[in-house]
Amino acid sequence: MTDIKKRLNRLKKIPERLQEIKREIEYLESNPIASQQFENQPRNNSNRNTTEDRTINTIDRLSELKVEFKACLDEQKEMAQGIESLSDPLDNMVIRLFYIDGNSWDEVARSLRVSKATIQRARTRAMEELEELLGG
Repeated sequence: MTDIKKRLNRLKKIPERLQEIKREIEYLESNPIASQQFENQPRNNSNRNTTEDRTINTIDRLSELKVEFKACLDEQKEMAQGIESLSDPLDNMVIRLFYIDGNSWDEVARSLRVSKATIQRARTRAMEELEELLGG
C-alpha cells in the first residue's frame, strides 16, 4: 500500500509541477538562441563552439521537459481514472477531496459531514481498492 500512498502524494503535487515545467518550456522557447558575435569580443584560445553547446543543451532540456510533462499528465490521468472507478462513492469523494482538491482532513470531514474516523476508514478502503485496480 505504500506505493499507492506515494502515488497519491505525488498526485497532489502534479499540478504545481506541470506549471513549473510549462514556465520553463516557455522561457526556453521564448529566449532566442544566442548567436555568435565577432565584433569587440575578446579572443578565446579554445576552438570550442560554446554557442552551439548552449543551443544543444537547450534543445536537450526542452526534450526532457516535454517527456516529463507527458509523464505527469499520464500519471494524473491514470490515478484520476482509478479514483473514479472506486466502488464506494464515499471513498471516491474522500480521495478526490484530499488528494486532488488539496483539502485538509478536517475540511473533508466537514464538507462530507462525517467523522474523521469515517474519513480514515474510507481512505484505507480506497487505498486498498486502488492498489488492486492500479497494481500497486
